[in-house]
Amino acid sequence: MASGKYRFNSSTLLYEKVKYTFRERVLRVLPFFLLTLGFSLAILFYGYDFFESPKISRLSQEQTQTILKLRVMSNELSKFEEVLSDVEYNDDHIYRTYFEVDPLQSSLRNAGFGGSQNPDAFATSKYRTLVNAIDNSLDRLAKKLVVQSKSYDEVVEMAVTKEKRLAARPAIQPISIKELNHFGSSFGFRFHPILHYWRMHEGIDLTCPRGTNIFVTADGVVVEAGYTSGGYGNKIVVNHGYGYETLYGHCDKIFVKRGDRVKRGDIIGAVGSTGLSAAPHLHYEVHVNGKAVNPINYYANDLSAEEYDKMISLYANSDPSFDIN
Repeated sequence: MASGKYRFNSSTLLYEKVKYTFRERVLRVLPFFLLTLGFSLAILFYGYDFFESPKISRLSQEQTQTILKLRVMSNELSKFEEVLSDVEYNDDHIYRTYFEVDPLQSSLRNAGFGGSQNPDAFATSKYRTLVNAIDNSLDRLAKKLVVQSKSYDEVVEMAVTKEKRLAARPAIQPISIKELNHFGSSFGFRFHPILHYWRMHEGIDLTCPRGTNIFVTADGVVVEAGYTSGGYGNKIVVNHGYGYETLYGHCDKIFVKRGDRVKRGDIIGAVGSTGLSAAPHLHYEVHVNGKAVNPINYYANDLSAEEYDKMISLYANSDPSFDIN
C-alpha cells in the first residue's frame, strides 16, 4: 500500500505524490510539538494542585497537624500569660503590700520587650503572623519570668528578715495615752497661723505636761540629737532601717546622743516647748522611704480599745493653729 500524500494533477490527469521541503515539514510538526510542550509544562507546574502524590499528601497532612499544634501552643501561651499576670498582681498588691514596699514599676516588668528576635526569619511564610505571635509571646514570658523570679527573691529575703522589719516599724505611741491632753495640729495641709498661707504639716502635735517621757517607737539608731534651727528646737531623729525614720521635736531634754542604738519603748527624751512652740508638746513625724506619712497609722498598736477610742476622739478635735511647725 502506497504511503504519503498524493495530489491530482489536472494537466496530466494523474495523481502525483506531494513532496514537502524541510521547512514545510518543520512547520507542520511545530504546532503539535508546541501543544505537547505546553501540556507537559501545565502538568509540571499545576498538576500538584489537582493530583497529589502519596509523599505530597503525607507532607500536607503533617503541615496541617503542625499548624494545629502551633495554634494550640498560642492559646496555651495566652493562658500562661494570664496566670503570670495574676502572680504579678499578688506580688505587687499582697506580698509587697504586707512588707510595706512599693510594687515593681510596670516599666521594670516590661523592660526589654521589642518583638521577635528574628523578624525576617518567617518573612516569606504564609504563617508568619502566627509564628511571630508565638515567638513574641515566648519572649515576653521569658523576660517576665526573670523579673518575677528576682522579685520573689526579694520577697523571700523580706520574709527571712520579717522580725527585724517588724522591730523597725514604728508601732507604739511616742508618749503615754494617759499623759496626752489633746492633739494640736494633725497631719496634712493646714493654714499657717504665722505665715498665713496653706502649708504641709508633716507630723502630729501631742500636747502633754512638760517633762513627759518620750518613747522611741521602734528599734533603730539615733542620727540626730540636739538643738537645730528651723523651729523644732531640741530634736531627735532615729533611723530604724528598712526605709523607716522618726522625728521627735520641741524636746525639753534629750537622753540620747548621735550613734546610740535604741530599742522600741526606750525613753529618749522629755516633752518641752523649745523652738517655735506655743506650749509644751511633742511634734512627732514618721517617714517611709523618705516620704512623710500620717503617724496616726503607726500609733495605735499598743492601745486598748478604750484608749484607741480616746485617741481618735482627741485626734478628731485637733487644733490646726497650735504651733507653726
